[in-house]
Amino acid sequence: MKTGNVIIIAPIDDDYAYKELKKLSVFIYEVPKQNNKFNKISSIIKMNAFILKERYNGSFFICHFIVTFLSCYFSLVPLNKKLLIYTEGLGSIFLRYPWARYLLKFLLVRNNAVRLFCNKSERDLLGNKDDIITNGIGVDIDKFKNKFRKNINENYKYKLIYIGRLIKDKGVIDIIDAFKILKRKNYNVELTLVGDIYPNNPSSLSEKEIDSIKSEFGNDIRFVSFTNDIKKLYELSDILLLASYREGFPVCVMEASSMGLPSVGYIVPGVEDAIKPGINGLLVEYKNISKFAYTVESLLRNDILEKYKTSAVNYANANFDSKIKAQELIDIILTLYK
Repeated sequence: MKTGNVIIIAPIDDDYAYKELKKLSVFIYEVPKQNNKFNKISSIIKMNAFILKERYNGSFFICHFIVTFLSCYFSLVPLNKKLLIYTEGLGSIFLRYPWARYLLKFLLVRNNAVRLFCNKSERDLLGNKDDIITNGIGVDIDKFKNKFRKNINENYKYKLIYIGRLIKDKGVIDIIDAFKILKRKNYNVELTLVGDIYPNNPSSLSEKEIDSIKSEFGNDIRFVSFTNDIKKLYELSDILLLASYREGFPVCVMEASSMGLPSVGYIVPGVEDAIKPGINGLLVEYKNISKFAYTVESLLRNDILEKYKTSAVNYANANFDSKIKAQELIDIILTLYK
């Protein structure tokens, strides 16, 4: 803001963020909520018109989402030397269809933009070797302080937590299957799944499936919808389970690490970038559910969890502090802006 005005183009769907940005004197160009086809088309037209106006004024642009980059490509990209594109994760269409990835890479690299990627895999897929890898945007270390862990006795019920959309690509079914293995082996564990279903997504859990799972496990499993107070759930948990098939850079791992919880995840892009084995969690061969359960099992000891409480927090402080990450991004922007 010291270099000039800050303008955000976005739908007004977050009252808290809107108020905080207004306090900072940020101008928000309000895009209509895209709840029907007419609004979607109208939004894209208005965004492109506004971008062209600001290009004429010599503005510097930062684009965080692939859908925005694509829908505003012809106003945002050609001959623009004041553009930063930050790819924070691939949508499922680009993962499933190679032709879509090739097209996206063609559009991303054939311009004058500076490109940032959350992890090495996405840079290798979509960018050039000299593009920047950020390893995520970080989390508020001061907010997600590590908790005091009680002494665990032999009757203690270990608390596992999953955070994410309740869809197949996020590995929720794998998590439930691994949990079944632990229960069959008579481990005293319970599982909390935090996230919403997506009825329009064919891989989403249905209400009927959730009812069936609740019936099978009773009080040992619970489903919690999306919440803004995720810290309390971390405070009640011991281990984060993340069986995503791919991530940009998982925020939940950064939050859990900051709280002193180890994370267990697959060796897949994004997840393997966030989890340092033996430091803030453990990695498991992709789709090996029995090994996933065994790895969780190996953490179900008080002394092991105490060890991770220290090492995970130290790792988070050194690598996941959003203040440091924000300053790194600002330094890049200011270098380009000059």
